[in-house]
Amino acid sequence: MSANALYAGRDWKLDHDKRVKVNNAELRYTVVGRGEPVLCIHCTSISDGLITPLLKYNPELLDKYQFISYYRAGYNGSTLEKDSLSIEEGAEHAKQLLDHLGIDKAHVMSYSFGGVIGFQFMLSYPERTHSAVLLEPYLPREGAEAEKANNDAVMTAIQLVQKGDKLTAACDFMAAVCGPSYLGSVDMTCPLDVWERVEECADVTFTVDFPALGGWGFRMSKADQLVPNKPQMPVLAVMGLDSEAAMPGFREAQHFLMNWLPQAERCGIVGATHGLQIMNPRAVGEGVSAFLAKHPMQ
Repeated sequence: MSANALYAGRDWKLDHDKRVKVNNAELRYTVVGRGEPVLCIHCTSISDGLITPLLKYNPELLDKYQFISYYRAGYNGSTLEKDSLSIEEGAEHAKQLLDHLGIDKAHVMSYSFGGVIGFQFMLSYPERTHSAVLLEPYLPREGAEAEKANNDAVMTAIQLVQKGDKLTAACDFMAAVCGPSYLGSVDMTCPLDVWERVEECADVTFTVDFPALGGWGFRMSKADQLVPNKPQMPVLAVMGLDSEAAMPGFREAQHFLMNWLPQAERCGIVGATHGLQIMNPRAVGEGVSAFLAKHPMQ
C-alpha cells in the first residue's frame, strides 16, 4: 500500500452494536481484535474520529490488541439522562464499561476532549490503567495567548449555535483549533455520514462537553497540589508537529506532560495538527504500536 495515499474505498466504519447501562446513561460500544485490551475515548463532535481511521489504516493492530470503543454519553445513540456530565463522571463511565466487560486493567488511548477524560481516568483509577496514550489531551490553557485563542474560538462557535447553525459552529471551531485543512482530512478518513453525525450531536458538544471542561478543577500549574501522588504508569504524549501553528496551547500541554511525568515518552506526528490520527493515521498507528509493544502487560 502507498505510503502517501490514504485509500479508503467507498466507506468503512465500525458498528457499535452492543449496549451497557452506566450511571445516568446507556453507552453503545464495540470490541474488536484480540490480545491486550485498549480502551479508546473519542473527542468532541467526531465520535468516529479515533478508532475508525486508526484501524482502517493500521489493521495489523487487531492481531495484537483488543480495542474497546464506545460512544460517549449523548453521542451516536448513546443516551444521557441528564443535562450535564462532568469530566470525573465521564471517567467513571469508562471504568463502568471495563467493569461490565470484566477487564481489570487496560491500556487507555484517548484523544482531545476524550484525552481529558483519559487523563482523569489515570488520576482516578491508576490501578486500572496499564499505560496511557494521550493524543493531545485538551488540558485547559493557561498561557495568555493560548487561552485567548481558545476562548475566541469557543465564543464564536457558541454565537453560531445560538443562531441555530450548529454544523457551521462545529466546523468553524474545528478549523480554528486544527486549521482549515483538517476538514478535508475528516472528509477522507472518517465515515461518509460523519457530518450528519456531527450535526446531530452538536448539542452535546456545546452544552455538555464544553461546560464540563470549563468546570473541571484540574490546572496544570497546580498539578502537584491537586495530585500529590503522580500516576506511575507508562505514558505516551503525542503531538502533531503542526498543531501549535494552527492554534497556540498544544506545546504548553506537551511540555507539562513531559515535565510533570518523568516516565512520559513523546511522539510527534508529521503533517498533522490537532487532527492527528484523522490527518495521518498511519503515523499515529506506528507510534502507538511501538509504545504498546515496549510496555506489554505481564
